[in-house]
Amino acid sequence: MLDMQTQSVPAGQALAAPCSLRSMRNEGTRIAVEFDGGSAGRLSMLWLRLACECEICGDTASGKRWLTPAEIPADVRAISIEISSGGTMDVVWQDGHVSRFEAGFLAAHAGQAAGLGGPRFRPELWSSDLAARLRRFAFDAVVENDEALFQSLRALRDHGIAMLTGVPAEPEATLRVAGRYGPVRETSYGKVFDLISRPDARVAGETARAQIPHTDEPFRYSPPGFIFFHAIRIGAGSGGTSLMVDGFHVAERMRRNRPELFDLLTSHGVTFHREHAGEVFFSAEAHVISLDASGAVTGIRYNDRCLAPQTGSIDEIDGLIEALAELTRLICDPANQFQHQLQPGEVLVFDNQRVLHGRTEFDPTLAVRHLRSCNLDRDGVHSAFRTLARRFAPEEAEAVLYQGAIF
Repeated sequence: MLDMQTQSVPAGQALAAPCSLRSMRNEGTRIAVEFDGGSAGRLSMLWLRLACECEICGDTASGKRWLTPAEIPADVRAISIEISSGGTMDVVWQDGHVSRFEAGFLAAHAGQAAGLGGPRFRPELWSSDLAARLRRFAFDAVVENDEALFQSLRALRDHGIAMLTGVPAEPEATLRVAGRYGPVRETSYGKVFDLISRPDARVAGETARAQIPHTDEPFRYSPPGFIFFHAIRIGAGSGGTSLMVDGFHVAERMRRNRPELFDLLTSHGVTFHREHAGEVFFSAEAHVISLDASGAVTGIRYNDRCLAPQTGSIDEIDGLIEALAELTRLICDPANQFQHQLQPGEVLVFDNQRVLHGRTEFDPTLAVRHLRSCNLDRDGVHSAFRTLARRFAPEEAEAVLYQGAIF
């Protein structure tokens, strides 16, 4: 589409405001555009024709789109291009069709401002130092005020994790607050899962054993996007401290220090499974580390307790297991872990395809630990962010967000 490099957008930094058109030049297969302030770029004429959203061509955002790529000649050309008195660019095509483009739209897609397929959001990485940066939001504000909700969604975008405080330590409050972020996802464990230590534990979360930080349900083709941990009751005793790890941070450490192992986890399929006899049998093969088209880490999928016996040649298997071992060592390193003892009335919200969560061991005869957990799909949460960004930070609404463990 463009002859310009993709931009990266640092966390918390607004994109440049759209510019006004100063000049343009028809180059046949390309159009050169220049904006006030001196910025410039070149757009594909074929792309520009496909981008028309007049009443005849239809609107892609609503899905009421009538023009298809197959209807546009590969050698499409403009016979007239003018800047109107209103600042739009008016194009007359060789078949007589007329398109009109706003200057801000052109600036966005010429790489000068935010645009679909344009600048990519760059998250803030963290390690054990998260305590000083973790954003906290009051329950009442998030439930009642859209701007407070947007700020918490922005924190999730930046760090992959946020904390809600003052949440009623009542079961009904879990869905009340989670529903503000998007539709709650129902799984084979229901809409809400009560994590209480019990002797007949069905899953590891119902035991009092230590849990290595992990992502939940990597055995699903599409793992949960975001998780809410709502603390209902935390009794006397020690242990049960939550351990949170930024998977993007440890992945970048591996890329820097052990690139050959990093490459294995981005290219070799790893199988995860979960079976409850006669009820469910999940199995999924995917990359532990997902990359986007630019090579940036976009998602993590890892739970050591769900690793199936892996397949591959004998030479491949040894390298793959060493890569998994190195990742586990990084995850278990206290220097990479944020530790927090959840208290009743607190909710940890985190990106399950970026942030790994675990906990320390505790004595169930001394400590009472009751959490309620529910899941949301990431596209629903990102949709809520973009929708509110249109109101509170329009310049942030269309940057490409990291899309999770998609491979």
